This record gives sequence, C-alpha cells and structure tokens, in this order.
Amino acid sequence: MIKAVFFTRFHETKGSRVLHQVPAGAIVPFTDSPSASFINGENHPPPSPRQAPLFDFNSISEYIIPRPPFCDRPLTICINKLRIVSHPVCIDDLARYDRKIYIFNFAVVIEEDVEMSGYVSVVRKLARLFRNLEEMNGFLSKEEEVVEESDRSGLAGRRGRGKVYALCEMIMEDLNNYCECMIPIDDANTVNLKLFPPQPPPPPVPSYVVPLLTITLPHQTISTDLTLLRILPSINGINSVARIADLADVDLSLTRKAIQHLLYYGCVLLLDIFQFGATYAPTSEISSLVEDDDMVQEGINYITVPDPDSLSFPSRINSSDRLSPSRSGSDADSTAPSSPPHGQPSLFDPNGISKPLDPTMLIQLYTSLGQGKTLRTWVVEHEELLRGLDVRRLITFGIIKGFLYRVHKYVVATGASGRGEWGNGRGGRAYAQTALDAIDSRATSVVRGFATPGGTRENGHGGAAGSLGMGLPLAKYVDGTHCLDETCTELRMGEKEVMGRLREAFGEIVVIHR
Repeated sequence: MIKAVFFTRFHETKGSRVLHQVPAGAIVPFTDSPSASFINGENHPPPSPRQAPLFDFNSISEYIIPRPPFCDRPLTICINKLRIVSHPVCIDDLARYDRKIYIFNFAVVIEEDVEMSGYVSVVRKLARLFRNLEEMNGFLSKEEEVVEESDRSGLAGRRGRGKVYALCEMIMEDLNNYCECMIPIDDANTVNLKLFPPQPPPPPVPSYVVPLLTITLPHQTISTDLTLLRILPSINGINSVARIADLADVDLSLTRKAIQHLLYYGCVLLLDIFQFGATYAPTSEISSLVEDDDMVQEGINYITVPDPDSLSFPSRINSSDRLSPSRSGSDADSTAPSSPPHGQPSLFDPNGISKPLDPTMLIQLYTSLGQGKTLRTWVVEHEELLRGLDVRRLITFGIIKGFLYRVHKYVVATGASGRGEWGNGRGGRAYAQTALDAIDSRATSVVRGFATPGGTRENGHGGAAGSLGMGLPLAKYVDGTHCLDETCTELRMGEKEVMGRLREAFGEIVVIHR
C-alpha cells in the first residue's frame, strides 16, 4: 500500500523543493493560511489538520534530486522502515531554463518490506510521461510558476493545488483501492497505470515430475525460445521432465529451465509420475468435494470416456504399467462387461449400454483410496465400477483439486552391514531418526493446491548422508530425503532393480511411506 506520493523539483536558488505531496504534510511540514484559501477566485475553508512528516526530507534531499549523472534511472531509498521509490529526470534545454537543466522527481513511499518491482514500473512510466509533457509544452514548469506566485502573494493554500497535485491525489487513491488508474490529462495524454501482483520465483523443477498444461499452447510460432518450441509437443501430462528432454533431444537442464518459465506464468502444473504401483490417499480437503456439486460434476465430465469400448482394461495390471487403462494396451475385451459382484454398482446396464456416473459413486471411489493399498489393488477391487472411466484422469483430478495426495517412498539405510560402509561407525537406528527429521524439515513447493517435491541435489552429498561422509554413488539416495521416483528417474532403472541395488550396497534398508 502506498503511504504517500510527492513531486519534487530542483529550484535554481532554493534547491530541492517538494511542490506537491499527498497526504499534505507527509513529506515536509505544510501549513495553510490562518483563515481561508483563495483558489481559482473563490474562498475555501481551511483544510483539515495535516499529519506529521514520515521522515526528514532534508536528510535525503540530495538523493531524491541527485546530480545529473545519476538521473534517468530508478532510485530507491530506505528510511524509517519506509522505502522511497523514485525515478529522477534531468531535461537539458539551454533556452528554456535559467540553469540550462530541469531536474524533477515523482516518487511514491511504501513500507520497506513490500515488494517494490511493481512500483518501480509505475514511477518509471510516470517519469517518462512527465518528461514528454514538459518537453512538449512546459507542463511542469508552468505549474511551478503558479505555485511561486501563490507564495509571493501570501496565499499558501493555493499551493498544493493544480493538475499535478490532482494527479498525485488520484494516482495514490486509485492504486491503493484498485491497483490501476486511468486519468486523462488533456485531449492527447492519459495516465494509464497498473500495479501487477508480484510473482514469487518459481520453485526448482525436478527431473521426475510431470508437467501438465493448464492452457492450450500452439506448437508453432509461440515463442523465440527454441527449447520451448521443441519440448511443447511432448508435454502431455504423462511424460516426466526427464522423458520430455529425451523425446525432444534437449539438454535436461535447459528443459527444466523452460518448464520453470511456464510454471512462473501459470501455464503448467507439476504432478507426480502416475503409476499403478503407487499409493494415493485422500486429504482433509475431501470434504470440499462432498459439499461442492459443481466440482463433482466437473470431475465426472473430466474422467468419463465417451466411448467405453475404446478403453483397454486388462484383468491384470502389470507392475511396469505407468499409464491409465485408456492408454495401456490393446487387449481390452470389446464385449460388454460381466456382471459386477453382488452389491457393487456398475456403469453399464444389462445390455452393455453405459450409464452416467452417479456423484455418490465418484465420492465413494475417492474415499475408498487410502494408505497401505496400491492403485493396482484398488483398480482390481473396483474394476467394474471403473469401466468407462479414465483412471489416470481420476487420480490427476483429485491431486489438482487438492483432495488427493501421492504417498511417496523414501529409502533409509538402517545398518552398517553390507557392502556399503558407513565410514564412521554410527548406529543405524540413530541415522534412521536423522533421516526422519530431515524429511519433516524438508521444504516442499506448493503449486495451485498440491505439493510438489523439492529440487534434486546436484552435488550428490546432501543432508544426513553428506554429514556421515558416505562417498558411494548410491549413498545420497538412502538419506531419507530422496523419494524413489527421483532415484528411479536419475538412475534410469525400475523400482525393483533400484531396490535390489540399494540392498546389495547397504544391506538392511527401510522404506518410509510419507
């Protein structure tokens, strides 16, 4: 929020002067005439009492109106836990001005801890606009003559009035209330300003997450970024970042940076790799699904497949499957599904014609997920009910909305036996506790309602593992802070093979589900 707005200029004989300030008295002490103010030929009652100055202007005046070499660039000053955001301007004109130059500054005062990037663009645009107006018709210098005339005639109340003062007043009010303003100055000039909300820097993009586009992006002539043009066709909500880099034949670091840019502008969400061997469970936000009929209908429309016969729904799901049944194999039975078990509803009538999914069935499906049950087992238990639904979309919808979460697996080596030595003789149980503490303290990046794992560690010796001095290539993956998705992606191995390698290297290991 803007605390004050003021306009100051360097006078040839009086030095730096604050000509306009809003609120009055916020920058320098300001007093009106004792009785009345004479404005535009009319008497006006004296205004309300002014506030005390926010800071000592004289102590920073040489920075508000700097020397010409420091003009025409953004300048910020911190004082009294406030930040002054300004953009001093210097105009050279040998004929118009007594000292051949005209230096002025339009500044806003905000709190010191407020993100200032939006205000820098505002004062930069105002500086450019006032510079053009002054160069065209002396807009600022003419108003300054009016202020000086009021000082000489003893009508101090007239000071602080005029077009520039009105602009300062309206700019502060509109930006504080609406974060934008459109103020006409004359027939040819208008002040158009907008305060854009500051965007935090995007979190690191690990190689094992799956980007999902939230908007439709054309694959051609969208950007001059060659990396982005190459990876866009592979962003389908299924491929991980590492897989996208392989398909597009692009360096992994460049791929991660390009997706990070899309994440910054809200064009993608980051999901976990979809696997039938993974475990998904509802969060406390599942109540929002029960209470929101529109969300339920949105989910039904998103997960229902128009042509159920096109779905491939094998009776047994291989542990290596990573896609939904709608994208897996071609061994689906094209006939109508068999009768469901007693007491279990079906999406098909006895003639094999699909029926619309009942909202209560959708809620029942989500609430039946839980800890200790893999998605593979869950699908087998609800096979008939899931016919006509895209399982991958069913899970993805819950994660995006925030009422489902993926249960990750973290590996911790608990003993010193095996071929991988610890190196300092510390007990395995103590190390396991250290790893658990590391998991609890590890920061996660929350993106639009669901949590994505933090970035990978480039040096290979982080957390508790690094503190124990383990130099083995696999050592960083058994400190309890690296999920199995990350390990499998970086080692380019399946989960079974990775677990075998870790047991071979470290002996006894424990898998923590978090």
